[in-house]
Amino acid sequence: MSTHLLVGNPTAQSGMNKERIELALRELEGRGIRAELLHTLPDGATVGAVTAALDAGSHRVVIAMGGDGTFREVAAGLVQSKRSGEVALGMLPTGTANDQGKSFGLEATPDAIPRNVEVIAAGHETRLDAGRIRASQTKGGAGRDDYFFDSAGWGLSARVLAQRNQDRAAVATMGPLKELYRDHAVYAGAFLKTFLESYVVDDKFVAHATLDGTPHVIEGLTDLVVKNTRVYAGAWVLDRTARHDDGAFELVPFRGKRDWASKAMMDLDGNPLTDEMLAEVGVEHSRPLRASRIELELVPGPMHAAVPAQIDGEEWGSEPYVTIEVLPRAVRLIVPAG
Repeated sequence: MSTHLLVGNPTAQSGMNKERIELALRELEGRGIRAELLHTLPDGATVGAVTAALDAGSHRVVIAMGGDGTFREVAAGLVQSKRSGEVALGMLPTGTANDQGKSFGLEATPDAIPRNVEVIAAGHETRLDAGRIRASQTKGGAGRDDYFFDSAGWGLSARVLAQRNQDRAAVATMGPLKELYRDHAVYAGAFLKTFLESYVVDDKFVAHATLDGTPHVIEGLTDLVVKNTRVYAGAWVLDRTARHDDGAFELVPFRGKRDWASKAMMDLDGNPLTDEMLAEVGVEHSRPLRASRIELELVPGPMHAAVPAQIDGEEWGSEPYVTIEVLPRAVRLIVPAG
C-alpha cells in the first residue's frame, strides 16, 4: 500500500519532467517509500483531485513536484481534505522561481532531487500558515474563494505574469528554437517589456486597506504584495523578520519606481544594505505592514480598467474587492532539519 502521494506533471518542460518524476519515484523506492503518482490536471482541477485522493486513501504524505503553482494546488487540496491534519506535505521543486523551495533551503535542479527526497524521508516538519482569499466585484458581495501559500500580488508583478504567459504561448510555436527561450529567458523578457511600458503608461493605483480593523490608504502604487514565506521572485526577502508560521502576513507596498529600485537593492537575499543607508542617499523605501486579516479595495489609475492580480505566481483575475484571512499553521510541511 502506498504511503506517499506524488503529484506532478509528466508533460511539463517539454516532457523533461517525466524523467524527473521517474527519478523521484526511484529515489523514494530506494528509501523504502512506496509512492502513488497523481498527474496534475488543467484549469485548477488538480486541487479537487488531490482532496479526493487524500480523502479516499491512507497516505501519510503528499508530495508537490513542480513549481510554486503546483505547490499551491497540492497544498490547497490538502487544506480542504478531511484528513488535512493527518497528512504532511513534502516538496520536490522543479519550477522557475521556486520561491517555496528556496524559502526552506531546497533547490530545483535535477541534481537536487536525491537530496530533496532524503529530506522527505527524514520527515522533519514545520507548520505553514495558509491564506484564504476571496475576491468580488462589490464590497461584501458574493465572490470566489481560493488559497495561497507564498504570495498574492496586484499591479506590475501580475502584469509581468500575464505577459510571460503570452510569450510562452508564442515560444511554443517556435519548434526547436523554443528550447533557447524557455522559462528564465521568457520571464526576464516579460519583466523587461512590462517595466519599460510602465514609463509610457501611468500604471499607478490606490489601495484602501483595512488591516486587522485598522484602515490605511496607500497611494501611488505600482505593485502591492501580500507575503507569507521568506523568498519572493526567486531572490528577494521583502521582510527579514517575517515567519511562515506566525499567523500573520506582510503587506508590502511598492510606491513607484524609486521604491522598486530600493527593494531591488536592499531586499536582495544576502544584501547588507539597510533602510538607514538608503535614506542617507535619498532613496525611498516603504516598509511592510503585518496583519492576520487584510481587506482591500483596489482603485486603478485612469489608464487601466482594473488592477490585475496573481497568487503564487499564477494569474488570478482583477476584482476590486479582496479579503484575505490567515489560517495559522494550517499545513504540516516537511523541511530540512535545522
